[in-house]
Amino acid sequence: MSRGNFSPGSRPDSPSKQSRPHTPTKEQKLAKRRSWMPGKSRVEVQTEGIQLPKAWIAAPSNTDNVSYDLTSLLNFQQVSELWKESGDVLVYLHAREAHRGPSFRINSSVFGASRKLMSMAYGDVHRNQTTPTILEHQVQNMSLQLPEHLSTRGSSVDGSSQGSRTFSDSFDEFPRGEVNLYLPLPLRNDLSNAHASLGPEDIEQLVAVRNVFAFLSHRPLVATSRTPNIFSIFLKIADFLQRHEFSNLDGSTLGEEAATNFKEYSDYFRLADVRTSREKTLEAIILGERMKSWELYNEGFVHGVGKYDDIVKLKSPKYHMISDATAKRLERATLDLNLRLKTVRTRLESFEFPSAFSGIANSTTSTESKTIHFKAWKASFLTMRRHVMGFYKERYGAWPPSAKSKKNEFEESGLNRILLQELYGDFSDLYDLLVNRTAFTTRTDQASSVGPAAEKEEVTAAALRRVMDEYDRSSPPVQPPIPFDSPLLPSLESTRRGFEGLDPKKQKKENAKRLENDEINQALMQSYNRDGINSTAFIQAFMTFERQSARGKSMEEIQDLRNGQWLFMYAVIQSLPLVVVDAPGSRWTKGVEYFLCEVPKGAAPWIHETQSRSWYTIAGGTGVVSLPTDIIDHGVDGIYRRSHCWQVAELWSGQNDLSTVPSQDSADSILMPPPVLLPNGKVSSRSSSPNRNSQRNSVHLGLEALPLPPGVAPAGAKPVVANLDPSKCFEAILGETGAPKGKKN
Repeated sequence: MSRGNFSPGSRPDSPSKQSRPHTPTKEQKLAKRRSWMPGKSRVEVQTEGIQLPKAWIAAPSNTDNVSYDLTSLLNFQQVSELWKESGDVLVYLHAREAHRGPSFRINSSVFGASRKLMSMAYGDVHRNQTTPTILEHQVQNMSLQLPEHLSTRGSSVDGSSQGSRTFSDSFDEFPRGEVNLYLPLPLRNDLSNAHASLGPEDIEQLVAVRNVFAFLSHRPLVATSRTPNIFSIFLKIADFLQRHEFSNLDGSTLGEEAATNFKEYSDYFRLADVRTSREKTLEAIILGERMKSWELYNEGFVHGVGKYDDIVKLKSPKYHMISDATAKRLERATLDLNLRLKTVRTRLESFEFPSAFSGIANSTTSTESKTIHFKAWKASFLTMRRHVMGFYKERYGAWPPSAKSKKNEFEESGLNRILLQELYGDFSDLYDLLVNRTAFTTRTDQASSVGPAAEKEEVTAAALRRVMDEYDRSSPPVQPPIPFDSPLLPSLESTRRGFEGLDPKKQKKENAKRLENDEINQALMQSYNRDGINSTAFIQAFMTFERQSARGKSMEEIQDLRNGQWLFMYAVIQSLPLVVVDAPGSRWTKGVEYFLCEVPKGAAPWIHETQSRSWYTIAGGTGVVSLPTDIIDHGVDGIYRRSHCWQVAELWSGQNDLSTVPSQDSADSILMPPPVLLPNGKVSSRSSSPNRNSQRNSVHLGLEALPLPPGVAPAGAKPVVANLDPSKCFEAILGETGAPKGKKN
């Protein structure tokens, strides 16, 4: 039987380090002699006259089933697809006393992660090996007192599972040559009986064990009427692997071979594509837990939260197969998602933002109110709101859209994920069009005060930032400021040569005069980022709307229009990241209307909670702090820093990290000053910390990721070190960004 037609991938077989030409064992020679003696034929399972159970090669649902012949397996003969001539281990599916032949010939490396199987195969030789014991001792007693060669900041390590590889490499210490592995299955029938016949339960056991070694050897899996689908097959495989203690050193996976193979089988059978099935969503979570696969578990969890109510209504018995820890996390994540959606719906169902003009912009006694036209800003804000409402009502037929309208194909009415991502895309295009890419934010994480840095700015720019800051803090959670948070403003300098050289009084007089339409169009075009113009229907409609609004206006009035439009854009775009930024690691997202923004917080259910923490040093000091990775990766700041405005800011700033932007997260106040921990705790390996967010781009202000020993890595790929100094004033930090200090808004 060809493996290539059915396997979930193809890779060349790697011969075992200790493989030797096949030499018959004493038992095999004895069995061979018996088979040649007249009247002493070798005992075989009686299959003549008995209809064998139906079996077939497990395949994705969109392919035809290919039948599988169980004769060799049930007669304890060589199973062709699991017989590798270069293999060094002969696997017997019976006790030694049964005097049957081997069924499989494999490499010992495929079960190197199993203590039980290694002991059964190598006996005392395996128990006397010192290498794994030394490795375990080093991991269990690992200290944060790092040697000098590891003390360099920013050092990164290969996050692969060093534990599994080292354990496999220890095979060199075992005796070379053939090894017999006997698996005495608890079969109901006595195999020494010449007239023995296998019952249905025995046949299922043999098929299940055959699938285990097929899985470890990267061969096709077999389904039967009792295990008709890939879910039931892997439940039995997971049960076998756990009973036989398959594990890497810290217990976070079932071993290197199992983890790698399961990922390929998962991709081949599309186990993570649960978009259209509540049942498959539960299966993904269950298999993720049983097979210790963070990737599959994360995908199932993210989708499970998005359609939690529908899953509960399903009343599937599989729901009770989920661990208690996961069930509680699903409930908590659903509550959190509902709170996020409540805030978004309050703001965006009618684009109402009452808090935007409830602070300084509503004051008549403040210093800013004497020079800033807050009423003009608010009027422009409301005009922009009417324009946006009209545009989306025309596009979708209504706002919020109704399901299955002639103008949309949504399955449910209201603000769904696809709709809000389209909305976010439109306003991201508008942000790219209008943003001043040289005006880095000067907002601090103090109270509502403008701060000393803002005193150097023009009063208008400072007032604009103060209005945005009040909006960000108006309701929990507090939203972090966008790195580049000021708009480009139209100016007569772009339309009149020598205007900047005029007397200030003359400039003020010219700014107050009404302008011709041609000059207005020219000034507006000069106030756009040309390379940021994405010619969508929304952007074209906005440019037309802005020209119509600016007709007959002076430059001073046009600038007020732009500031009001910017505030509306800011209010919308800051409302969306918590629901439109999908959870890290989620793959199957296309066409999904429910929300995919909630992650499984905390450690994976199969590992210890402390293994989901990372170690950080305090910049400029010697203190060490241990933090849950959720605070860094999945807090409010972490989510916003994965959103559009932060991603493009990294490109514009020419940096890989925007850690200098002040954090608004309440956790910062807890971390300053952080506790100093004694170096006696365990440090988790990469495999102990599942891939929560492989590309973490920043850490909290004042913290640096701690360099770790070889073979150990924090949650994610490579640790990113943020060289931050909490003692620096904000002006000094801004000076490092290279932001120009000349021209101000």
